[in-house]
Amino acid sequence: MSEFQFITSNQPLKEVENPYIEFLSINEAIKKGIVLPDMLTDDEDLDRDEKILMNVESEEQLDEIELKQDLYYDMENVEAYSEKPHVVELRWRYSDSRAEQLVKYIIDHLKIAEEVEIWKVWVDEQTEPNVQSITLDELTIDALRFLGAEGFERPECLRVTTS
Repeated sequence: MSEFQFITSNQPLKEVENPYIEFLSINEAIKKGIVLPDMLTDDEDLDRDEKILMNVESEEQLDEIELKQDLYYDMENVEAYSEKPHVVELRWRYSDSRAEQLVKYIIDHLKIAEEVEIWKVWVDEQTEPNVQSITLDELTIDALRFLGAEGFERPECLRVTTS
């Protein structure tokens, strides 16, 4: 089983890219002094100018918030819980500072939508979810802590409304 986090809405949701990830070509990586495995540098079939290498300054930066419309898991895992037509997958590792970024994202989205749902589910295991509803005024990082909690009892949803 795998955990899957996503956000749904009746309005289109903006994507968010991890600002620390950059893609480099083999030639760019070599110019930056990055040591590459021989299998990359010796392969004459690879385009040495194609940006195929993901680079970050630290491993921690891989855990920054990303919100993607292109879901890693099947859409059935969303449809089992939410009827809202717009969805983004939440890819991150919980921290208070990242949760604060997510709060700002939700506040911004609720300028065009009346409601948003933040989900934490197990892939391919549809059981009765625990759904909590709060208003935008009540939204804090504490309300989002369930997204970083260890273990899994059942699917959880936080519904945030404008009123």
